[in-house]
Amino acid sequence: MIAFIRIPSGLSDPILYHSYGGGIAAGDGYRSLVGDPTAYYPPGYPYFLGGLYKLADLVGLDSHLDLVVGMSQSLLWAVAAVAVALTGRWAFEGPAGRRVGLVAGLVLACWPNLVTYAAAWLSESLFVALFAVAIAALTACARRRPPEPVAVLPLVLAAACISTATMVRPQVLLGMPLVALAWLLGGLGWRRVLALTAAVTIALAALVVPWMMRNSAQMGEAVPISTNGGDNLCIGFHPDAPGSFKLPIEYCDTGESWGDGFEAELRRNSETRDRAIEHILDEPLSLPRLSARKLFYTFRSDDDGLAGGESYGADTVLTSPWRGAWLTFAHTAYAVVMVAAVAGLVLAARMWWRDRGRAELGALLGLALAGICVPVLFFGDPRFKVPTTPLFALFAAVAAVSLAHRLQKRSGATGVDAGDWESTSR
Repeated sequence: MIAFIRIPSGLSDPILYHSYGGGIAAGDGYRSLVGDPTAYYPPGYPYFLGGLYKLADLVGLDSHLDLVVGMSQSLLWAVAAVAVALTGRWAFEGPAGRRVGLVAGLVLACWPNLVTYAAAWLSESLFVALFAVAIAALTACARRRPPEPVAVLPLVLAAACISTATMVRPQVLLGMPLVALAWLLGGLGWRRVLALTAAVTIALAALVVPWMMRNSAQMGEAVPISTNGGDNLCIGFHPDAPGSFKLPIEYCDTGESWGDGFEAELRRNSETRDRAIEHILDEPLSLPRLSARKLFYTFRSDDDGLAGGESYGADTVLTSPWRGAWLTFAHTAYAVVMVAAVAGLVLAARMWWRDRGRAELGALLGLALAGICVPVLFFGDPRFKVPTTPLFALFAAVAAVSLAHRLQKRSGATGVDAGDWESTSR
């Protein structure tokens, strides 16, 4: 990771996050490059950087922000790997669960593209850590069957991580209805689902309400999370939409930009959102093909962490021949992991279909489905698959352990499980 660390440059997401974090650490609050209050990006990651910068200043490391951010984000990925390992162990009982957990944690920790994300000034490191801990906590909650009482500590931890992750990337909320459905189908009952809903709602309100009050006081509008939703929607839905991120877009040009102040920011968000919705209603038959293209652009490559670390072309981290070697290694590893993840998804879906009482497994499948659908709702970009990588690593581990078990059975070896581990329940 150290080889990839660079202070951001140019004018793209990394340098903007760097600027926001610096302003917050200096006590100026969350302000745009022109000094106006802003809510363009969700506030979670800018405030995370602001806290790191302030801490670095207090301990005399303000001249080494690249190392501070890189090491901190590496720690976040380590937390995510441990959380994924625990999720695998708890979702599958016995020796098979331990194997799935170990392999899943190793896959996430050694995923080449994710290694480079630790050095990039992008929100994925923070989000993935929060999301991974949340799914581990949700799995722990679902393991306790009625009439056992709900595990309070995992429930509180899940709610805290889900609400905080929402302030980084609101997409996490898309999976919650599917988690609730899996819990109901798994026989956990309405009371437990309502307890989860209430806990998440209370934790989310504790973060969103103060943020809305800040936005109302400083910007004149109670923005719940951010003002970039309109832009993201319009990039994905306009007459010439290719399915990928591509600028400039004449259809979405309102004649105003972030440099025109917060009032222009608010107007632009509203107008681009309305234009995107208008296009969707006018051209509904184009959506299936457009959705397929979005998924293609999201999953076709796995070098987006390096691109972010290089400030999207404004800097160079690796030169030839090391760059070519790294990209070959990263894409090969990605292809292997994703083939295994698809196979593991099929296996896990089959396990759940045979026994829908496995609420923890159903919840993981629901969260994976929600994550895959995110690009369809906006536009295709390799970054949009990163939030779901903990689940991809988990399902890749399911395929790997299943394959190893089948090979053991064929060779006549006495394995760790009696019978087919896929049918293992509680």
